[in-house]
Amino acid sequence: MKPMSLLLLIFLSACGLVHVEIRDRETKKKRKEEIVRQERVDIKLPLPVKGKPEKTERGYYIKSSCDEFFRSISDGRVLYSGNDIKGYGWVVMVESEEGYIIVYAKADSTLVRRGEAIRRNQVLGKVGKGGEDCGILFEVRDREGKPISFTPVL
Repeated sequence: MKPMSLLLLIFLSACGLVHVEIRDRETKKKRKEEIVRQERVDIKLPLPVKGKPEKTERGYYIKSSCDEFFRSISDGRVLYSGNDIKGYGWVVMVESEEGYIIVYAKADSTLVRRGEAIRRNQVLGKVGKGGEDCGILFEVRDREGKPISFTPVL
């Protein structure tokens, strides 16, 4: 085979990869549109602890009495349980059966471990004290970790 023909074949095969990459971009665009549609749905969720919810940038801070325990709002599996995230106290992250990641943060202590299967209404830990108030930070995220807007049901 002539060297020029070989170079032409290599060039043509490389161009085929560019075409595949363009298709992947279209798929990513469709995924982003699906996520935007998901965020527009009004999700109503129960509170994990009795108290007064206050809207935050990513979810709600629920003020409660200092001796309260917070509970899981759905069945799922614990993705993270620890106090390694500075400024958040003890944190529990649960992947719900619906596919959401539910974050309970600023806790005083937790009663669950990573990988543990949990049930709805199971006690996960004790609310923490931040300044003069006791409470828990409560967020819901999609599978990519982006916050999802929701309405708390008292």
